[in-house]
Amino acid sequence: MSKAKKKEDRSDFNSEKETENPEQKTADVKNKAADSPKLKETMGADLPESEEDKAIDWEDRYLRVAAEYDNYRRRTKNELEFLLQDASCAVVCELLPVLDSFESALNMEGEAGNDLKESDSTGISLIHKQLITALKKVGVEEIKALGEEFDPTLHQAVMSVEDENAGENEIVEVFQKGYRHGDRVIRHSMVKVAN
Repeated sequence: MSKAKKKEDRSDFNSEKETENPEQKTADVKNKAADSPKLKETMGADLPESEEDKAIDWEDRYLRVAAEYDNYRRRTKNELEFLLQDASCAVVCELLPVLDSFESALNMEGEAGNDLKESDSTGISLIHKQLITALKKVGVEEIKALGEEFDPTLHQAVMSVEDENAGENEIVEVFQKGYRHGDRVIRHSMVKVAN
């Protein structure tokens, strides 16, 4: 089709539109709108017809805002609890090597005999007990390992041994104690497992 033909077709289309009566166009649009159930439904939803509909609409809005606020409050409370637990776990992670050192000192004292003065020995054991008590107060507890069945979520197996006296997957030796804060494992127990 040539360009001249297209222009002619367009001009005929435009001239037909211009010659139509604008009042007729408005009446046609109103008739189509009156026949459309979807349009009636949306018009009714946007514009409440009575005071009762307005009250229902405002009550619905109020309930939605109240529900959103409750969800926001719950979510921020959970986030705050998680942040506090995360911060306390970070502090405990830094204290665990100190606790390990105290336990090593106590074990060395028992193995070495009476090389330490009795007052030094008593001081070390008292500080160790105080540190254990402080950790328990903040919710940190030792993961039981010796004699328990191996659990990969709580224990880290660094060695395995054939032992007829121990059951299968039973922990026979603990190299480093593990700790947890509630359900969260701070440090896994490093253990030797019987096969």
